[in-house]
Amino acid sequence: MKPQSSTIALRPIAPLMAPPPLHFVAAFGIGALIQAFWPAALSPVPEALSVIGGFTIAAGVILALSLVSTFLVRRTTLNPFAEPSVLLAAGPYRLSRNPMYVSVIIAYLGGTLLFGSLWPLLTIVAPLLILARAVVPYEEAQMTATFGEAYSSYCQRVRRWI
Repeated sequence: MKPQSSTIALRPIAPLMAPPPLHFVAAFGIGALIQAFWPAALSPVPEALSVIGGFTIAAGVILALSLVSTFLVRRTTLNPFAEPSVLLAAGPYRLSRNPMYVSVIIAYLGGTLLFGSLWPLLTIVAPLLILARAVVPYEEAQMTATFGEAYSSYCQRVRRWI
């Protein structure tokens, strides 16, 4: 019998290895395309939603940029499929194990409000499933393999999302 390797048993599926924000861009694009053929508005007052949407997009982008700068300063990878070199547990990582994905979701929802479109709101399900079923489990397995008890302790203290 072959001995078990210390490498992570969970392997990402090739099409899912695209950067997760691209999954959201694709889903939004598909929703916008459907919206073009079968319009479905979110509200009879699109101007109010547009303003809220703009602020929501800005909040998501600001959070994402602050997280990118944290990754760069701490010299760890932004690639969810590469081996991490640092366990981030400060700043937004005190509140969520996945604040980068939360920022992308916030910006996506802001875009949905900005355009007042129902379809992109429905197509968000696909990238959320990819995150929850493929990307995050892979990342968590990798973090456990790399940081062991420190990561397990972190997971007990901090929720996965918010």
